[in-house]
Amino acid sequence: MEMIWSEKFWFPEGVTWEDLKNVDPKVYFPQIEDIGFLSIFVGLLLLIARFLTERLIVIPLAKCLGVKVRKHLHLAKVPELEQLYRSKKTDAKSIKEVVKKTDLSERQVDRWLRRRGKLDTPSTMQKFTECSYHFLFYCAMFFYGLYALWDKSWFWETKYCWIDWPKQSVSSDVYWYYMIELGFYWSLTFTLLIDHKRKDFKEMVVHHLVTIALMYFSWISNFVRVGSLVLLVHDAVDYWMAAAKMAKYCKQQMLCEMFFVVFVVVWIITRLIIYPFRVIYTASIEYGDYLNYSPAFYMFNILLIVLQILHILWTFMIFRIILQKFTEGELKKDSRSESESCTDDDDTTASEDARDSPQKHRMVTRQRANCMNGTT
Repeated sequence: MEMIWSEKFWFPEGVTWEDLKNVDPKVYFPQIEDIGFLSIFVGLLLLIARFLTERLIVIPLAKCLGVKVRKHLHLAKVPELEQLYRSKKTDAKSIKEVVKKTDLSERQVDRWLRRRGKLDTPSTMQKFTECSYHFLFYCAMFFYGLYALWDKSWFWETKYCWIDWPKQSVSSDVYWYYMIELGFYWSLTFTLLIDHKRKDFKEMVVHHLVTIALMYFSWISNFVRVGSLVLLVHDAVDYWMAAAKMAKYCKQQMLCEMFFVVFVVVWIITRLIIYPFRVIYTASIEYGDYLNYSPAFYMFNILLIVLQILHILWTFMIFRIILQKFTEGELKKDSRSESESCTDDDDTTASEDARDSPQKHRMVTRQRANCMNGTT
């Protein structure tokens, strides 16, 4: 325990934990006990707020906007088919083997697998409500963060992130900005397994954990000023993507593409310009003009750079969406989605099955196989 809280790791020479003790009740310095478990509790409160908002506001609004609620799919329990579905072996040979074991035709097996796949994929309503939660939170926190930091010296000149450190007090508005943001990332971590799963699931896990680590790290070291800039840069862009997806689920293609254009512009400005050339620059270069280096300094910058690597990876995904617009004429899906093309609500499954041609049947079989293997 003594090694974890070693002053030689956390601080430059000459700085001790005594420097961050709160003596004057009017001047507050960050204390780990003030944000540790309380932030997890805030995360749980946000989950409750999310549930109530979705049920009382978002879902009724979504229905008014034309977002369909998926009809209940009745599916017979067939152990052989369930085993085939879970094995993800949907080639013709595997299907024929199951046909021999059951009294079902190949067409009936295909229909069962399609419906079974529907049960495991989020409906349009589920995706709309998830995006609405992200939209409401990121939008609210961006403008709150702008309000909280607007009159702060380090918002305009990053050198003030380090001048007078570690004797940099934290005001109540910045404290709650940090607390709510940290609680939100805890809530996202809690719901990763139940929210719409995307191709970048692993990257999102890394992103949430790195962000949580960065926030705790910056709080302990009193790097709160640069930490608040990281939060604001991230909040500035995320609600635009959420808005674009919500418009897409409402079948408002033009509005979706307008939001997406704004998203791309804000993404480039914040994640590829401001973040590396102001935030990472001040944390890695400008820092040395005012303070001596410590092991914590290197750890903090490694975490910041990991976030930037994720930004670059997501930038490639974004440009894949842009390429889709030029090659196919519209934005059809988020390239991060695990099975976006396979999650449309199947309100007319029975009638569609009845009029499937053999060619369409084979095409759907191939598409379902791709969906089950996460290649769409």
